[in-house]
Amino acid sequence: MGPWRIRRRRAAYSRLVAQISEHEVVAAAEEIVGGAWMEGLRDAENQAETAKRVCTDIRDTAYEAYCSAKSGQDPDRLSESYQELAATQQALGRVRDRHDSLRRFADRERIAWAEAAKTRAQEILTDQELLSAAAYERESRTRNAR
Repeated sequence: MGPWRIRRRRAAYSRLVAQISEHEVVAAAEEIVGGAWMEGLRDAENQAETAKRVCTDIRDTAYEAYCSAKSGQDPDRLSESYQELAATQQALGRVRDRHDSLRRFADRERIAWAEAAKTRAQEILTDQELLSAAAYERESRTRNAR
């Protein structure tokens, strides 16, 4: 085998190694960015859950005030507590809707993230197989050349 063939094969092997290295860098970057995105989604979900709990507590307090006013037979206090209860019910409904919407979005993102992780894992396996095959071929050609 001529030296030009050896150099050509070495160059091809070097290109393959460089390509796989690029894939590894991209995969590492995707992992970092995706991990930060998932952490941000978890934080947003926790904040939405906290807001929902707070609104529920405020609504429960307004309901207790309404029940108290109802039993006290004070029309002004009853009207005021009813308006407060209605306002807290509306606010709670809006917060629940936002929370549910965020949860659905986060679930879709988690599914997409899991699919992307599977794809990245498959790409890594493919790269490893290509590199192993090229290394095996290189080693066998080196042995045959001796």
